[in-house]
Amino acid sequence: MKGLFAAFLALNFLVEAFAAFALITGPGGISAAGSGNQWSMHYGFAVLAIASASLWVWPRRADYHVVTAVLGVLVVFHCAVAISLATAGDQKVGLVIHTVFAASSVLLFGLRARWCNAPISQESH
Repeated sequence: MKGLFAAFLALNFLVEAFAAFALITGPGGISAAGSGNQWSMHYGFAVLAIASASLWVWPRRADYHVVTAVLGVLVVFHCAVAISLATAGDQKVGLVIHTVFAASSVLLFGLRARWCNAPISQESH
């Protein structure tokens, strides 16, 4: 499971960083600044934040609480984007990618206790 989580983080970073670059530099990105049609650019910077989650968690990827927070954010992001893409119905590749990431993040969230350090009991504080 620990290896699967590491692979998930690496793939999340690579895919989302590529998507961020494409959205920021694409035709509806920075080149559209001032035209009121720059949603692609704005979304690209949001995607960059999601890509960075993989980097932020990497040094503490065995910490139960850190993994819970980051996977929680990634579950919401990938599920929401998959639902949005399914509703629009015009980006099949993106739908498949986000559906796989959504399912993987839900699975990893459910099994995180298998590779994470045991959470500290709240009663001992």
